[in-house]
Amino acid sequence: MWRDIQRYINRICKALLVSTLGFGGGVFLFVMIAIIYTHGNDKQVFMHALTSGLVIGLIGGIMYVAVLLPLDMFTRMFMAKGVYKDIFEMEQVREIRMQGTSKEVLAACREALLKIPHIKSVSDDSEQMVTRARTGSSWRSPGEEIEVEMNPVAENSWIVRCVSKPKSTSAVFDYGKNFENVETWLSKIRSSGNAA
Repeated sequence: MWRDIQRYINRICKALLVSTLGFGGGVFLFVMIAIIYTHGNDKQVFMHALTSGLVIGLIGGIMYVAVLLPLDMFTRMFMAKGVYKDIFEMEQVREIRMQGTSKEVLAACREALLKIPHIKSVSDDSEQMVTRARTGSSWRSPGEEIEVEMNPVAENSWIVRCVSKPKSTSAVFDYGKNFENVETWLSKIRSSGNAA
C-alpha cells in the first residue's frame, strides 16, 4: 500500500514539474519578448524573464495539481465504493476463476469487454487465449488498453486476468477510468454465469 502511495506521489511530482516547466517556459518566452520589445536591449532581460517564468510557472503548476489531484482522488474513491485495493495505481488488475470450454470463456470475456464504456475495438487471439480492447479518449483519459488473459488450471477451469492501463505512459490522472474498466468487466463476468 505504501509503495502504491509513493508511486502516486511521484506521479504528482512529475506532473507538477512538467506543468511548471511547460507553463513557466511559455511565460519566460513571453516576458522576454515583451521586455525586449518595450525596453530594447536591457542587460537584465534574461534574469527578469527567467524569474517571471519560474514564479508564474510554479504558481500555475501548483494550481494545476491542486485542482486535478483532489478531483482524481474523489473520483477514484467514488468508483471504489469502499474497496480501496490498488486505488492509487493507474494500471488496474482483476482476476477471477471461470468454468467452461475455451470458446465459452473467450466469448464471455469478449462480451464483458464490450460492456465497458467508450470501447472502440476488441480483438481475440484464440491460440494464445488473450482478448485485447482499446477505449477511445474522453475527458477523463486519453484512452486505455485492456487485456484479458485466460490461463487453464484444470479441464474446463480457467484463471482469467484483466489488466487495464492508460495508452499514454505519461498519463498522471485517469479519474478512476482504469478502475471503472476492470470493475465493469468483473461485474459482467460474474453476472454471465461462468464465474466459479
